[in-house]
Amino acid sequence: MQLDDVLKLDIKILVAFMTIMEEGSASRAAKRLGVTQPALSKNLQKLRELFKDPLFTRQAYGLSPTAKAVELSNQIHPILSSLSELMTPSVLDLKTLQRRFCLRVDEGDLENFIEPLLASLHDDAPGLRLSISGWGEESQFEDLMSGTADLGIMRITNTPGNIRSKLIGYMEACIILSESHPLFHRDEISLEELLQNRTVTHHLRNHQESTFQNTANKLKQKGYDIEPSLETDSLMVAMQAVKRGMALVAPRPIGKLFTDVICDQKNTYPTKVLPIPKEVIEVDEYNGRHPIHIFWHERSNNDLAHRWLRENIIRFMRECPWMHLPD
Repeated sequence: MQLDDVLKLDIKILVAFMTIMEEGSASRAAKRLGVTQPALSKNLQKLRELFKDPLFTRQAYGLSPTAKAVELSNQIHPILSSLSELMTPSVLDLKTLQRRFCLRVDEGDLENFIEPLLASLHDDAPGLRLSISGWGEESQFEDLMSGTADLGIMRITNTPGNIRSKLIGYMEACIILSESHPLFHRDEISLEELLQNRTVTHHLRNHQESTFQNTANKLKQKGYDIEPSLETDSLMVAMQAVKRGMALVAPRPIGKLFTDVICDQKNTYPTKVLPIPKEVIEVDEYNGRHPIHIFWHERSNNDLAHRWLRENIIRFMRECPWMHLPD
């Protein structure tokens, strides 16, 4: 069949043909399709001319398909079935889903949702596999654009045009001290007092677009030397630094995790969590509660499994007691 002949094909004609095959009667087929019998006969005539075959012969009990009609029926049926599937919304079967997703998220944000997420995967989607790692210093959105990562969570508000995002909520930072710190017995401290002693930061990125960096730049303009003595992505390193008298600046969930881990150990040192100094809050555009967004590439927006995963992460993160929900 030439291209011109293919262009003559009409889905309605093929549907009419298959309906006649199933009903064995032009009148019943017309009634089922909601068309007049002359209109159906006209469509049938087009098919006869196109395939150069009578397709049906009239018998006492109705229409009998020719050998050519039977051959065409076997070819047309899967085509119409495929077209029907295109028009039918896909259904996600979590129990049989076999997929691997790569997440980029720092430890401070991971603590917000990892426990309920793992429980959900175990119960609802046992075949879904996760690869979770922190952000590289320079990767940021490149991982999402290249497909190396499927989802990312970060405190950044500006994104490239092909990256989608959703605001999860707002999270505050905190200060963690051990009894080795000279300000341990205080309930709050000033920024100047904090900076007079050694500090360590945990997962507070220096990315130029991060909300933390914007606040840091404002504090530098006011003359504060806010460079930490130690920067780390390792909770174990941060714990050792606090043990030796350094003040840890970290997202609030890390404060809870940090104190829980230490309290569960025998012969450990007392720790406490303090609020961020008010001097920081005063210059911070978010009043100390920084927005957390989840990011994904445009190509994954309508992927049902991807959507299920990101919506669950959003839900679990919003259930975190330290997450302040967007208005």
